[in-house]
Amino acid sequence: MSSWRDCETAAGQRLRHTIEFPDESTPTRKARPAGVMGAEIWVKIDGPPPVDPGELTFLAVDTRTPYVTEFDGADGGKTAHYMLRWINSRAETGPWSQTVSATIGA
Repeated sequence: MSSWRDCETAAGQRLRHTIEFPDESTPTRKARPAGVMGAEIWVKIDGPPPVDPGELTFLAVDTRTPYVTEFDGADGGKTAHYMLRWINSRAETGPWSQTVSATIGA
């Protein structure tokens, strides 16, 4: 599988993040790498960034960038830490992305 360019998170709307996950080999295109079904998206809300993927909660498998996630009001002002990885149609996963963090606008 192709490796990641860091995922990008656009924060700016109240209680919503838009997560862009381009392939590092074609960062200006929305196409997935060859053989990839989509991206697994994981998050940790609040506290320090995760040091291990076991600290994350699964959000979704998305087949098209961008992915939009919405939060409850109680999460406003907290930091969301994201890690993603590619997954193919045989459920084989690629390496984890770098952690990307953004404040959840209240």
